[in-house]
Amino acid sequence: MHPLRSSSRRWDDFGPNLPGVNIDEGFLVLQHETTRLTVDPRRGGAIRAFHWRDKAVLRSTAAIAGDDPFDAACFPMVPYANRVAHGQFSFGRHAVHLARNWSDDPHPLHGQGWRARWAVEAASDSSATLSFQGGADDWPWRYRCEQSFQLLAHELSVELRIENLSESAMPAMLGLHPYFSDAAQARLQAHLPQVWLTDRAALPVREAQTPPAWRFKPARAVTSVPLDHCFSGWDGVATLRWPDRIVTVRAAHCSCLHIYAAAERDFFCIEPQSAAAGALSRNAGEATVLAPGGCFAIRVQFSVGAA
Repeated sequence: MHPLRSSSRRWDDFGPNLPGVNIDEGFLVLQHETTRLTVDPRRGGAIRAFHWRDKAVLRSTAAIAGDDPFDAACFPMVPYANRVAHGQFSFGRHAVHLARNWSDDPHPLHGQGWRARWAVEAASDSSATLSFQGGADDWPWRYRCEQSFQLLAHELSVELRIENLSESAMPAMLGLHPYFSDAAQARLQAHLPQVWLTDRAALPVREAQTPPAWRFKPARAVTSVPLDHCFSGWDGVATLRWPDRIVTVRAAHCSCLHIYAAAERDFFCIEPQSAAAGALSRNAGEATVLAPGGCFAIRVQFSVGAA
């Protein structure tokens, strides 16, 4: 893969007059025929809303929401996804100790990008590219990310790329964390042959064959069983059905799908990931290893149509 472009412009450099792009209350608004996307570069490069024919495909961010990424419609996970047990892992000559990054939980979550400010590299009516540089702190490697959005008439495509800017090899995990609403009406179909069983802290402890009660092939209700688990061996395709719409998620270079579906919630998450939860704690053996200057990318497509 080619190295990522160097970042020279920040969101504020564009000001309110970015040519051909709709700026709405500081958010980047993209549109293509029947699809509309609202992105918040300042707050984790997160998606605030994705609509098709005026229907919310993802759970829209509430107008009264603050800066917490957990209130967004979708956010990027980089340079790792899910929890790192007690923030500690070893890789090469590095003994890494990550700081807590949410609440008082001792297990850092979802990387650095979701709580960072992203720069707008390019934007048009229906596409945009954001960038973020991180590392050289408690994450000892410097890296650069790009998140590219492309709208089509019935589809949103999101590509998340990372480049290792350090002089030594770096482990990396990438993922997206989309939220969907109307959990009680949603049905999921996906081939998920293995699952990581967890302890009471939601940390993975053992990979096992997916039990019949947790399988989603054939399709079944998302809320049929409470889940906060990472499934491995995923083929990269998941189909969600509601009475009025169908959303197909296709993910390239993502072998894992994390499902969060709690009985008391009206939303749920299906999160494409390049490696399973806990990969860094398992000697980073399942994470992608990037040589100095090396790049890695995932691409997730959300295709929507009528039921």
